[in-house]
Amino acid sequence: MAGWFNKARKVRRTLLTIATIAGAVAAQPAAAQSPSPSVGDFYKNKDVEIVVGYGAGGGYDLTARALARHIGKYIPGNPKVIVRNMPGAGSIVAANHVNNVAPKDGSTIGVYADFLPIVKLLALEGVQFDPIEINWLGAVTQRETPTLGVRSDAPATTLDGIKKTEITVGSDGTGATSAYAFMLNDLVGTKLKVLTGYTGTSQIDLALERGEVHGRATIDWARTREKTDWLKRKLITPIVSFALEKGDDPDLKDVPVVYDLVSGEADKQVVELVLGTNRFFRAFSTAPKIPADRLAALREAFAKTMADKDFQDDFTKATVSVVQFSEPKKMQDFMARVYKFPPDVIKKAAKYASP
Repeated sequence: MAGWFNKARKVRRTLLTIATIAGAVAAQPAAAQSPSPSVGDFYKNKDVEIVVGYGAGGGYDLTARALARHIGKYIPGNPKVIVRNMPGAGSIVAANHVNNVAPKDGSTIGVYADFLPIVKLLALEGVQFDPIEINWLGAVTQRETPTLGVRSDAPATTLDGIKKTEITVGSDGTGATSAYAFMLNDLVGTKLKVLTGYTGTSQIDLALERGEVHGRATIDWARTREKTDWLKRKLITPIVSFALEKGDDPDLKDVPVVYDLVSGEADKQVVELVLGTNRFFRAFSTAPKIPADRLAALREAFAKTMADKDFQDDFTKATVSVVQFSEPKKMQDFMARVYKFPPDVIKKAAKYASP
């Protein structure tokens, strides 16, 4: 049953992706439909560089390399596309480089952490750019729904239970593995004790497997079903989905989403701000002020690459994810909304959204 669902899910997502891309390409201005000869002249015999805000071998790097193998054929002039890794400060080093140091001529593309669209709201040190001014090309996929999952033999295995009884969740000390647990404690009233000291989610999963911790606050449920035997063994139980709305995963159909659990408009805005960027995972962009015709050509090339079956297969093989393209307008609409949230909401959300 699970195998059938996964196949149907991928087919549905592929159809949605194709429909979205078709609309995005159709909505491009005339210059994007028929780029001027100067665009092809510029990119001919030129290298286009994709700067990745993380080291080699990780998900962002693998996504960028898959994109580099395919997007060049859709850019006028068919340039060579190369990948450069520039890790540091949760990808802010790379974002500073692309938006301040690299030429603003359309020859440099960046991919950074998914919190970049709201980084200006987080008041982080060292940020030298405004994400609202960045020229987004779009996002490749969406983050699989992070879920609070606990061992079936934990002291509490229901939402009401973990509001009364403390359970432990593993964390690497940064990011969502800690922040989502604290957000649930503060906004919903759970009693999650966060145990740090683990390096990466693979170590947390080993600790969960051995019973060192009762659970993890950021289990990607679909990937867990596909890559482990935890569900077959009934090792873990889903408690809360860190989502803004119900998804289509049958394992989570009766699991509450955190957005519905919080009360009051302010706390709902906090959750929207923290979780909203999960819909724009592996987002690529160029610097502000690049020539408009080159930006239009890059956006069209990116959208066409997302619809390319060879790219889709390449991306899925490399990352165990499927393409779920989000066009730039979706990202811009989200940013326009959350940047208007009240200062107290933004300050509160920053505790849970920081890298």
